[in-house]
Amino acid sequence: MSYAGRRWVANGAAFGGLAAAFLLLRFPPEKSAFYPRCPVFSLFHVLCPGCGGTRALAALLHGDLAGALHWNALIVLLLPFACWFFSVCYWRANFRKEFSWPAIPGSWIVVCQALALIFAVARNLYPI
Repeated sequence: MSYAGRRWVANGAAFGGLAAAFLLLRFPPEKSAFYPRCPVFSLFHVLCPGCGGTRALAALLHGDLAGALHWNALIVLLLPFACWFFSVCYWRANFRKEFSWPAIPGSWIVVCQALALIFAVARNLYPI
């Protein structure tokens, strides 16, 4: 992809993220019915690692850290890393001639997958 194309994609992704944040602020999931339901919960009636993530992000945007941790602690704890990853990608796409994805050690990916699995099992065995 060309340099100009990368900039368009990066800026479009940033705009999309801001638009999603605006939607979550304006239309909280507790009061709006247009947010999609989790297919894992709908089919199997178990909470997946992402269940409650939208509500957790909405609670964070409203400044309710305790509520966000209640809805999905894993999303809240991993959000700073996701923001770091996006900001590095955004910077590289906009200000470097050659784009390269940030290197994430394979061990981190395995640890995150293990945490997600443990979190999913624990939240289904010991619901709050």
